Amino acid sequence: MYRIVREENRLTGRVEYIIERKKTFLWMSSWTRELELDIVQRGPVGAPTYDGAKWKMEEIIAWDGKMMKKEIV
Repeated sequence: MYRIVREENRLTGRVEYIIERKKTFLWMSSWTRELELDIVQRGPVGAPTYDGAKWKMEEIIAWDGKMMKKEIV
């Protein structure tokens, strides 16, 4: 399960939408920004607009976190 979180920096007025993943262990659950993708992830995955973050989240869900496509030619 994923969610999009809106963050606004009050000093700069910058808004960013961050994707988070729900992780559970036994009876506890929490949200993390480590999405366990098959690519190197530096920092949170997000976008400056809600539509951009939603598109990225839909791609992550559709491809089950496997963002690299490899084929032999």
